[in-house]
Amino acid sequence: MTRPEGSAPTYRLEVGTAESGKPMLDIALDGRGHPDGPGLPFLGGDYDRECWDAPENQLCAIVMSEPDDMQADAAVAAEVLYRKLIRTLEESRFGYPLRLWNYFPAINHGEDDRERYRRFCVGRGRALEAAGLNDARMCAATAIGSEQPVMQLVALVGVSPGISIENPRQVSAWNYPRRYGPRQPAFARATGIDLESGRAGLLISGTASVIGHATAHPGDALAQTDEAASNLDALLGHAAGVMSRPGLARFNGDSLARVYVRHAEDWPAIEQRLRRRWPDLKLCAVRGDVCRSDLLVEIEAWHTA
Repeated sequence: MTRPEGSAPTYRLEVGTAESGKPMLDIALDGRGHPDGPGLPFLGGDYDRECWDAPENQLCAIVMSEPDDMQADAAVAAEVLYRKLIRTLEESRFGYPLRLWNYFPAINHGEDDRERYRRFCVGRGRALEAAGLNDARMCAATAIGSEQPVMQLVALVGVSPGISIENPRQVSAWNYPRRYGPRQPAFARATGIDLESGRAGLLISGTASVIGHATAHPGDALAQTDEAASNLDALLGHAAGVMSRPGLARFNGDSLARVYVRHAEDWPAIEQRLRRRWPDLKLCAVRGDVCRSDLLVEIEAWHTA
């Protein structure tokens, strides 16, 4: 990953060599809006843009959106988007989702099963069931509340499947109990992929302060940051064993983490805590609502070894 001289902070994630010289996915995180970006307010960090490179015959990116607002049933837009994604994959040689990002407004709006995140899970579940897909086959994913009146789905897809990796400290999302909604979430904690030159890559889902299936330290942003970090350390160690890559066990100078913070004023303290724990990890923070209303911070990452 490099920061071009004399330009805005940009990091290039080399999933492979792009023959065209153009990034497969160009994600702007500066809050100014971009077709591939979530449009969330930028809080700070080492970079504000991610350029994902990959061989055009191995990976590609799909970006789609549907109109949505806080009064709408999120299940409707979610089902439409995921049916479109599944149909696109079925008609393409890029048949395997490797990483998904979901952004939509007012993610925590609504009481109990009417909450928009729970309704999103219902809509996504309908699309998966219609296609005969099993939740346990899903890839790494993130779902965050945005400030735009659209539901956006960004998908990184490939010609071969990745390796779904779970976290020994957490219950798999598709096994969550009924108390979290009528339809369990569908995502893996991480997806491992093979890269060029014998390297391995790890696409890590949004990771929060959840132990087992329960939220830990509600109301305490720093304690939740520490717990999320412990979850990430456990995930890295487990992934290193699953993929037989000891180098995956700890973040390094080529690792990037995107941090979603519910309350912008919490970011300086969260940043200090994360830099103390992982001095080499590149950070970018944006203000966004996490899928549970009692979660204040969520961290996703890209890691190679």
